[in-house]
Amino acid sequence: MKHSAVAKRFFATVLALAVVLITVPPVGAVAGIFGTIQVTGQAWVASEATDWSVLSRTRPLVAGDHFKTGSDGYLLADLGSQGVVGLYGGAEITANDSGSGPVIDVLKGKVAFHLSPTSAMTLTATGAGISSGKAAADGYVEIDAAGKSAVVVEQGSLKVQIAGLSHEVKRGERLELSEDAEPVRLAGAEAGAAAASGTTIAGLSTTALTAIGVVAVGVGAAAAAGGDNVASPSD
Repeated sequence: MKHSAVAKRFFATVLALAVVLITVPPVGAVAGIFGTIQVTGQAWVASEATDWSVLSRTRPLVAGDHFKTGSDGYLLADLGSQGVVGLYGGAEITANDSGSGPVIDVLKGKVAFHLSPTSAMTLTATGAGISSGKAAADGYVEIDAAGKSAVVVEQGSLKVQIAGLSHEVKRGERLELSEDAEPVRLAGAEAGAAAASGTTIAGLSTTALTAIGVVAVGVGAAAAAGGDNVASPSD
């Protein structure tokens, strides 16, 4: 009897997830949509026309979206052939489509990414522009509490534009996003950790992947429950 009840709950969750996914149009199917969003834990979305609201379900990624994650939240943006962007807890981004490719502006926290070999996506942070060139690249951008930003490359290499100057940042290197900075090779365990995390999906660490990997359960449960009561951020 106990196994039967567990099985019923499992299939109910799968069915709820399927219903949610069916309602999400494919990338490019509607004007302004250029990806999809999945989330687990606390996260919020806003735009120029709307205030912050709780984000708890799979939904389209629309130009002009502004996202925040709570301390225990993870958000995954799938931009199809352009790549994937993942927000750790306490991160904030805006997402736009420039016409020539997606632009993800990192405003706060840690944001991991995978850029495909043909990706036209650009990530920006504190005025710097980050792109992959002609090869796939994995890494992350991080802005600390003091507002200092840096990019770390876990696989491949990146082109970083800062104040009109171009830098190449290679696997296992870190670059402070400031005018006078040069790429620095990560030493010892830190370099090993960066390279190891680059072997995972979308350049995300095991911790982030574990959290994002269970998003299907969270989405299904939210759909079955009909929503949540998480308060929106005040700023």
